[in-house]
Amino acid sequence: MKYLSLAVLMVAISASSLSMASDCSVGYAHMKNGKFKQAYTEFRGLAERGYPIYMNMMGDMHLKGQGVPPSKVIAHVWYSLSAAQGNEKGLSEKKKLGKVLNDEQLSDSKYFAKEYAQDYLEPYVVSWTL
Repeated sequence: MKYLSLAVLMVAISASSLSMASDCSVGYAHMKNGKFKQAYTEFRGLAERGYPIYMNMMGDMHLKGQGVPPSKVIAHVWYSLSAAQGNEKGLSEKKKLGKVLNDEQLSDSKYFAKEYAQDYLEPYVVSWTL
């Protein structure tokens, strides 16, 4: 029984890893071909599963307006979520944007980051701070 449980766990982990690899490969292919809306959809799914690299990608895409309307506030939100997990790029980009956002924009970003964190970080991360 112990080995059966271990086998089921290994299959679940493998399936999850394959799904992520597939999503990111498809996303990068869309980026390369200039299909930013499709790339956004692929990367957003990964960001919502708590992967800081793809949270940074969401920040980058919102900052540049790739596949979505440009928004420094939403970019700051995604970088904040990444930074909360200790990601250095997320922290760096969050700090850079924090210098150009006004107080109202920073307040909005903090509000949305807390909302997003409940949905996208809590299921995956034991401890984080915004």
